[in-house]
Amino acid sequence: MQVSRAAAALPRLRVRVPAVVTPTLLLFGCSLALGGFAAWLSLLHVASGWVTVPLHVAAMVGMFVVLHECVHHAAGRLTWVNDVVGRLAMPFVSAFGAFAPARFLHLAQHRDGVEGHLTPWNVRGPAWQLPLRWMLTDLWHVAAYLRRTAERPQWEVAESLSMLALVPGTIVAVVATGHGWELVLVYLLPQRIALALSAWWFDWFPRRLPAGARSYHTVHNRYPNLPFYRYPQAWLAERDLAPAPAPRPAAPEVFHALVVTAVRPLTGCAVEVAFAVPPHLAEEFRFTPGQHVVLRADIGGEQVAHPYAITSCPEEPELRVAIKRLPGGRLSTYATTELRPGDRVEVRPPDGQFSVHPSPQGEHLVAIAAGVGIAPLLPMLAHVLRTSPKHRATLLYVNRSGADTLFADELTALASRFEGRLRIEHFRTDERDPDLRPPRPPRPFDSIGSALAICYERYHAGGLDAKRLRALLACRLHPAKVDEWLVCAPRELAGVVHALLAEHHVPESAIHSELFWSAEAA
Repeated sequence: MQVSRAAAALPRLRVRVPAVVTPTLLLFGCSLALGGFAAWLSLLHVASGWVTVPLHVAAMVGMFVVLHECVHHAAGRLTWVNDVVGRLAMPFVSAFGAFAPARFLHLAQHRDGVEGHLTPWNVRGPAWQLPLRWMLTDLWHVAAYLRRTAERPQWEVAESLSMLALVPGTIVAVVATGHGWELVLVYLLPQRIALALSAWWFDWFPRRLPAGARSYHTVHNRYPNLPFYRYPQAWLAERDLAPAPAPRPAAPEVFHALVVTAVRPLTGCAVEVAFAVPPHLAEEFRFTPGQHVVLRADIGGEQVAHPYAITSCPEEPELRVAIKRLPGGRLSTYATTELRPGDRVEVRPPDGQFSVHPSPQGEHLVAIAAGVGIAPLLPMLAHVLRTSPKHRATLLYVNRSGADTLFADELTALASRFEGRLRIEHFRTDERDPDLRPPRPPRPFDSIGSALAICYERYHAGGLDAKRLRALLACRLHPAKVDEWLVCAPRELAGVVHALLAEHHVPESAIHSELFWSAEAA
C-alpha cells in the first residue's frame, strides 16, 4: 500500500451538536404557545386583529426558524426528533407544503449552489413583484417539487400529495362552517405575512449586504448544520481561528536494519510482519496510530523501498505492518513469499500525518476502508476506544469476500470487547460470500463474545457506492451525528466519500484521509 496525505484545507470551526438541541425545542414550544394565546384572544374577541395578527406572525416566523433547523438536522443528532418537530412546524409555515419535499428542495439548493443557496423565486423579478412573490414562495416550492416527483421516493411524493390535499381541504371545511374571517385572521393572513418577512430577511436582504458583512446568511452558508443559537460563537471563532499548522517535514532518509520476529498470514496474499525494535531505537520509532514506515530491501541486486501502514498499537513492544501482494510488486511479493523470522529488513522511522486526536468529551467516529486500507485504521480505532471511554465508532469496510478480509477476527474481537461502541458494516462485492447468509442464532455453547459479535457486525451484498453512502448520510450517519471521518481507500472510493461529505457541508478539518493505490515502487 502506498500512502499519501490529502491536501490540508483551511480550518473550520467544529461544534458538537447535542442529541437534542434544547433552544430549538424551546423556540418551538414558545412559538406554539404564542400562537395559541393569539388565537384565544382572537376567537374570544378579547383583542382586535391589529394585536393578534402581529402575534401570529411572530409565532409563525419562529416556526419557520424551527423548520429550517430540522431541515438541516440541526435540532439534534437524533433523526426522529428532527423529523417529528419538522413535520409539526410545517403546517404553521405553509398551508400547502410537506416537510420531506421541503427538506429535499432546500438541501438541493445548498448542494447545487443555487443563488448561493437562496430561493431563486424570492430574489428574481421586478421589484414591484417581490412582496407578492415572497407571500407565495411556498406555492413555488410545491410547483418545483411536483416537476421532480419522477426522481423522488414514492413515500416522499405520497407525503407531499397528502399534505397538498389535507391542509387546503381543512381550510375549505372551515370556510364552509362560516368561520372564514376567523381563519383569515388566525391563519391565512399571518402566514402570508410571515412568509414574506422570512423571504425578505433570509433571502433578499443578505444579497444587499457588502461582501464579508456579518449576517445570519453568511454564517449559515458556511455552517449549514450548526444550530442557529451558536452562529455568534461560530463567527467569533472563525475570526480568531489560527491558520492550520504547516505539515511536519518528511522523515530523514535514515534506515535501520530491524530483525523480523514473525510473519503471520492474514489472507492468501497478505501477511503481517513484526519487527523487534532495539531499546536504543525505541524513541526514534515511537509513533502515533495511523502512521507508516518505509521498508527497503535488496531484491535482484536493486534496492526497492515502499511505505506500509503500522498495524500495532503504541504500547505494544513490536512494530508490525500489513503487506498485501500486488501484481508486479517486487517488495510485496518478496515479503509475502520469501521473508522469514530472523531476516533483517531496513526500516525508516515512522512518518505520516494520518492520525486522530480524540476529544475528552467523547465523539462519534466513522471510518471508511477498503481492503488493505484497514491497516492504519485498526490501531486508530483500538487506540481511541481504549483511551476514550466516551467515544464510539462505526466502520464501513469493503472487501470482495470474507477470505480476502484483513484482520476480520481482530475486528470481531474489538467490537465484542467494547460492547457496541464499535459497529461494523461489511460490504462484500462477491455476493456468494458465506458471510452474506442470515446469521445463525447463538448456540448454547457459544461464547458471549461471539454471540455479541452477531449484533455488532452486519453484512451487505455489493460495494459501498454513492447511492448507499448517500442513504447512510441521510439517516444513520448524518453528519450532525458524526464528529470525525477517517478514510483510507483507493482514489475511486475516497473521491466518492469526499464528494458526498462536501455536499453535506462537512468541514475538511473533520475529515482525515489517507489515499492508497496499487502502483508498486520499481
